[in-house]
Amino acid sequence: MATRNLLILSMVSLFFVLTSCKDKVEGEPCEPVTAQLSVSVQPVFGSEILYLDSTYSTVEGYGVQFTDLKFIAQDVRGPALQLNDASFFNYRETGIDLFTGEGRPEDFTSLGGNLGVESSINHSDPAAFPNESVLNISNIGGMHWGWNPGYIFIKVEAKVDTIPDGTDLFDHNVVLHIGKDVNLQTFSFSNINWQQTGDMSYHFPLKLDMQEFLQNESQTIDLQTEYTSHTASGQEVLSLKVIENFNAAISEY
Repeated sequence: MATRNLLILSMVSLFFVLTSCKDKVEGEPCEPVTAQLSVSVQPVFGSEILYLDSTYSTVEGYGVQFTDLKFIAQDVRGPALQLNDASFFNYRETGIDLFTGEGRPEDFTSLGGNLGVESSINHSDPAAFPNESVLNISNIGGMHWGWNPGYIFIKVEAKVDTIPDGTDLFDHNVVLHIGKDVNLQTFSFSNINWQQTGDMSYHFPLKLDMQEFLQNESQTIDLQTEYTSHTASGQEVLSLKVIENFNAAISEY
C-alpha cells in the first residue's frame, strides 16, 4: 500500500511539473508559477456606475457629463516589495483595469504609491524609457506636456449645463490637467483582502467617486467657476484642490 501511495504522489508531482513547465525552452530551468495580482478602478457617481458622456447632477443642480478620466499611478508597492512600476488609467480606452502584477497576496497586505510621477523621474526624457514602459512617450500619449513640468498626473474633462432650466445645454467646458512636482499625491490602502478569481489570480477592486471628487468633507469644486487648470501660474490653488479631491475620491470598492 505504501508503494502504491508513493507512486500516486510521484505521478501528481510530475503532472504539476509538466504543467508548469510546458512552455519552457529545452535546457532552461523551470520557472515557478507566480500569482497574478490585479487592481481595478471603477468610476462611480455616488451609488451609480459612472459612464462617460452620461448626465449626472451636482449638488448645485448642474448637469455634468464627464468626457475623460485619466491618471498615472507610480511605484505601487507593499510593505517590502514593489508590485507595479507605473500604470496609466484611461477609462475611455481601456476601461477599469489599472494594472496586473506578479506576487503573493501575503506579500501585499497593504499597498501604497504615487498619484502622479515622483520628481526624480518626472523630468526625465519620456522617449528614453524602455519601449514597454508605461512612461514611454509612445504609451503615455497626451499625459505629458513635453515641457518643464513633465507628466500630467490626472486629467478630468467634462461638459456642464450650469442653468437648471429643463433645457439641456452642455456648453460649459471643464478641463482640469494637473501635474508638477508640488502636486504629487500619495495613496495607501491597508488590510487588503485580495479576492481570488482563479487558481493563481487575485483581484483588488477600487472605486473613483466623482461625486465625492466634486464635494467632500474638506472642500468642494464648483464647476461653474472652477473649471479650468493646466497647472499654470495663477492656478496653484485650484490645481492642488483638484488633485487632493481626486485622491480622496479613490477608495476600496
